[in-house]
Amino acid sequence: MKTTFTLMFLAVFALGVNAQLQLPADFETAMEDTVWNQFANAGDAPENMGQVENPAKDGINTSDSCLLITVLDNADPWVGAWSEAYGPLEFTTENHMMEMMVHKTVTSNCGIKLESGDGDNVEVLVPNTKVGEWELLTFDMTAAIGHTYNRLVIFPDFPDPRTAGSTCYIDNIGWVGSSVSVKELKPSKMSIFPNPAAEWITLQYPGINSVILANIVGQTVKSLEFQGTNQEIIDVSDLEEGVYLIILDTADGTISSRFVKE
Repeated sequence: MKTTFTLMFLAVFALGVNAQLQLPADFETAMEDTVWNQFANAGDAPENMGQVENPAKDGINTSDSCLLITVLDNADPWVGAWSEAYGPLEFTTENHMMEMMVHKTVTSNCGIKLESGDGDNVEVLVPNTKVGEWELLTFDMTAAIGHTYNRLVIFPDFPDPRTAGSTCYIDNIGWVGSSVSVKELKPSKMSIFPNPAAEWITLQYPGINSVILANIVGQTVKSLEFQGTNQEIIDVSDLEEGVYLIILDTADGTISSRFVKE
């Protein structure tokens, strides 16, 4: 009884009775997992979700702790967790791209869902491509622009149908660029030419795993996967004239820069 009271006191002390936290959800605050509610996990036993030590601090995620969701074999495909501790979340043309870091034992869709309470919900699913290491996923929440949401929902492993369970670590849920635990690299190390460009651009950086091109309002216009190459040529002939953000996922971490389409 004394232990239970102590844990309850620590949770209230750390987060407040009606905790309102700021994104990103990085699970570095003591007992931050207590503001999340597990669902659809075959009974939602407390031991299947909790704040734990980061299993791979030598990768792109150098934070100390994260959220662990152990998905059971007989869980629903839409197993996940929700929280209202980070709202209200307002989405605008300048602020509608979200990200989440995942470390999973399977490849499957991961999801972020926004709920307003009046049925105006937005859900985006993005598959992870790596297992046994951290991966930063980007979610284009364009459909949420102009709306405000109170509930944030995450789906760590959303296959269709479910045939097995999984072990899923989740971290740094927030706006694009808000993950302070992602190793940031100097843009000067990235080579982009020609810049401005009309038809093609050449990207050079060691160990390119993926490339995202986004317009000035944050909308993803191209998303490409590679195999750790050092140089890639990207066709930009179909893009409208303007300034674009380039985000590379590399062996060292994430790096971003800009180029002009003419």
